[in-house]
Amino acid sequence: MISYRQLTPTDFEQFWALDSYAFARQYHRGRYTPDVIAQLRGLFVNGEHVAQLQIMPFQMQAGNGELPVGAIGSVATWPQHRRRGYAEQLLRHACNELREQGAVLALLHPFRHDFYHRLGWALAGERRLVQPAPFHLRAFQPAPGAYIPAGLTHIAELDAIYRGALRGRYGPLVRPPEWWQVDVLQTWGGEPYHAFIWRDEQGKGRSYLIYRLERSDNGDRLVCRDIVALDPLARAQLFVFIARHADQIIAAEIPTPIDAPLNALLPAPAPTTVVPLFMQRVLDVKHLLSLYPFAPATGQLTIQIADDWMPDNAGRYQLAWHDGRTTVTRLGPGEADLASTSATLSQLLSRYLRPRTAAAFGVLSVSDRRALALLEQALAGLPPFCGDYW
Repeated sequence: MISYRQLTPTDFEQFWALDSYAFARQYHRGRYTPDVIAQLRGLFVNGEHVAQLQIMPFQMQAGNGELPVGAIGSVATWPQHRRRGYAEQLLRHACNELREQGAVLALLHPFRHDFYHRLGWALAGERRLVQPAPFHLRAFQPAPGAYIPAGLTHIAELDAIYRGALRGRYGPLVRPPEWWQVDVLQTWGGEPYHAFIWRDEQGKGRSYLIYRLERSDNGDRLVCRDIVALDPLARAQLFVFIARHADQIIAAEIPTPIDAPLNALLPAPAPTTVVPLFMQRVLDVKHLLSLYPFAPATGQLTIQIADDWMPDNAGRYQLAWHDGRTTVTRLGPGEADLASTSATLSQLLSRYLRPRTAAAFGVLSVSDRRALALLEQALAGLPPFCGDYW
């Protein structure tokens, strides 16, 4: 007999044992408050705990609005029970639970992208990791103002900068205070990050930096957890701050949105890699499309969605935009202007994949070019970005 249920405090040692076995990172036990333990789920076979995960409800920024989502983490199965489909069953139960709670997307950072891809998850986007040496940043000039050490009493100020700077993006989590406290200002091991706010002459906080110093025999690195600014001058002050570590570090690690042209501002390009963001899975197509904050558009189109893993999503939908309102109708069988899988739909909505690009690469079928142009207009906006990991 296979059962799925919420773990209780008496199950926690079993959860902790499997989590410690499966992951190289080790969270500190203090993060597992009663509220967090209530987010833990387990799969049991004949009463034996074989697999587990955590589900975390969030609001996620999507352009000029927000979407209710469920972040899934700590997915693990004991080795003697692997290759039996238990992880997939666990995920299916979790997705159904999240859908019943009103979430429209399930988000996760995968241990293996191909495993989740076959279950309908899709990459939501990419970001850059730029690794400048201090000399790359020397050209940035200091401005009047001050760097203020930041901590738990500054969460409201940090959050205001974070939300203001990332306004219009798809993907940033709306961070509740407890997330700031445990997951942003602290490492997984419970150690505090270094954090500074740059305030201008009027005392207004306009940028901040949260980081750790990573020690190495080859030289120390300043690894940014968050580097966020409201404007170019405020951003330059963070680079000035990093450059002041010239006698201490060999390089910094700076995460940026994929469209942020940091190397264009430097005297020479810094080493740069592209890093995947989270994967996401559509839980409820109609609810997602109804809540999604589309860009201004006028007109209507039909789109056929395929979804083998969550077949309730499969069907033909009409999207109509008029006077700033979106109306979504589920239709019966028939011809559609556009067609894709739910996975591709999620990438279109995240703006990682543009409609014309999707059509050019064959993952969006088009029978009416006017519908493609309309969808391109309705999905105008900035590329996705997320600075959180779970």
